[in-house]
Amino acid sequence: MRKLKLLHAADLHLDSSFESLSPEAAQARRQGQRQLVFKMAELAEKLAVDAVLLCGDIFNGLEVSKETMSDFCRALGALPCPVLIAPGNHDPYTAYSMWEMVHLPENMFIFKKETIECVQLPGVKARFWGAGFQNAFCKPLLRDFEAPEKRSDLPDIMLLHGDVGNGESAYNAISREDILKSGMDYIALGHIHTATALKTAGETRYAYSGCTEGRGFDETGEKGVLFITVTEEGVKSDFLPLGGVRYEVFRVDVSEGEPVKEIMKAASGMKTTDYCRIILTGECTPAPDMAELRRKLEGCFAEVSLRDETVPKRDIWAQTGQDTLTGVFLKKLRSLYDGAKNDREQQIVEMAVRYGLSAMEDGGQPL
Repeated sequence: MRKLKLLHAADLHLDSSFESLSPEAAQARRQGQRQLVFKMAELAEKLAVDAVLLCGDIFNGLEVSKETMSDFCRALGALPCPVLIAPGNHDPYTAYSMWEMVHLPENMFIFKKETIECVQLPGVKARFWGAGFQNAFCKPLLRDFEAPEKRSDLPDIMLLHGDVGNGESAYNAISREDILKSGMDYIALGHIHTATALKTAGETRYAYSGCTEGRGFDETGEKGVLFITVTEEGVKSDFLPLGGVRYEVFRVDVSEGEPVKEIMKAASGMKTTDYCRIILTGECTPAPDMAELRRKLEGCFAEVSLRDETVPKRDIWAQTGQDTLTGVFLKKLRSLYDGAKNDREQQIVEMAVRYGLSAMEDGGQPL
């Protein structure tokens, strides 16, 4: 078996509405989404992949703009390798869908049926299996699939948009048992927007590539595609970020440092086009000036939201020596604190004090 190289992507959700943004910002985000398709194509060409696998929800809905469809076809249609597509719940294959109404490039193959079929493409030594959604919901496609007779010279690759591990899902529920019995070498999955490590069920490896770009704070972290290599030794997966817009949530302790400095330190890897949610924590007196913070952070990110969860500073040793359980507890811990050999030991004792006070006072988190 010669090495088979694949680029696995899913859940691009091109032409998303971005309703929470201004019309201008939403348009810019949609344009940015289209640029990621070109980045993906450049990556496929650079890696000299044998095929690109797109596992559903390429488009966010059935109505697709001319610009988006044109860029999609232009970017991927120029590749020297085939592009295989398994439509998902957002972009199902129907007689009136963009998949049917638009003249697609010659190198694109669409899995149109809700039954798994096999295709062998010129120049690629592999058997590709797949199926597609035909409406917003889909029956379990892999459940009654019969594993093919293996051929040592042809790896078996499957594309599916579906929900692994959720037996009640209306979006092509897939069980680990289904995967184990499939006889596939690799199953490329779409639908879940978080990329996964390569997983194993029997002799079959499978993974979600996740979405190519976050669209909200429920899709945090770097997003991208998977570079899959299949050899006689097995399957290998590498996550490749596309560098699109990123969403992140940061909890920033401002007990000691200047808030803006601490925020920028926590968000050092973020770009001016990224979206940040900052939750301020720790002890702070006076409370942070949120309006002033917003002013100072303006222009650092595409958007920043701030939440103040700080508490007023308190003297944790105030009750030391009192004729109470708390007083006795603090007296004992104070002696350990004063006898500490270094700052690290003092920090450990101080944290023990905070947990102890919290447990005795209200059963909550450390103060």
